[in-house]
Amino acid sequence: MLQERIEGRWLDCFRRVFVLNAIGKGTRVAILSETQSRPVLVHLSELALHDLGAEFCMIQMPTPRQTAPVPVKSTGTSWAIQGNRAVIEALKLCEVIVDCTVEGLIHAPEWPEIEAAGRTRLLVVTNEHPEILERTEPTAELGPKVALGVQMLREAGEMRVTSPAGTDLVIDLRNAPCGGTPGFGTTPGAVAHWPGGLCLAFPGKNCVNGRIVMDVGDMNLTFKT
Repeated sequence: MLQERIEGRWLDCFRRVFVLNAIGKGTRVAILSETQSRPVLVHLSELALHDLGAEFCMIQMPTPRQTAPVPVKSTGTSWAIQGNRAVIEALKLCEVIVDCTVEGLIHAPEWPEIEAAGRTRLLVVTNEHPEILERTEPTAELGPKVALGVQMLREAGEMRVTSPAGTDLVIDLRNAPCGGTPGFGTTPGAVAHWPGGLCLAFPGKNCVNGRIVMDVGDMNLTFKT
């Protein structure tokens, strides 16, 4: 297993991704983490922001007690802020939140208020080993590809998924909210996610029918209920 330590190539990755997110000299940034965040991600973020000349602060919250009876992962709903008014108001004054929380702020209850303040954009650094982030580093070329993918989802009425193993799935995309991220954003309210290159649709109730057959080599995103 690879060690979680500072590597020059990983620091290079963080600098490039931050530049892609329009972070540079004088940009007001907050690194938001929690006690169960990966320390190496916070450290790499700190060093990269220093190198770029950003005006940054570091906010660490205590990871709250677990309330779910099963493992929770990849929800995008961090409870780390816990409604703390001082933290919320501080984040509303920043241009960028470098989000190193375990689950991420995308669906956190505090994000809509922070976004509505009209000043802050969000960069979620997924709570993974830096080696994974190195392999999935977003690039500018992803921008038009993601825009096209989101457009295709919005214009489609139906998606069908089949496989030689027997998967046959039909998804009704009518009225489904669609979105995506190339892994970078430069305007207030933008939400970026590293890894990027995501095109997403959220079908409604009873809009997905058929069967999924897992084959050798298939990978499943953690089930969430």
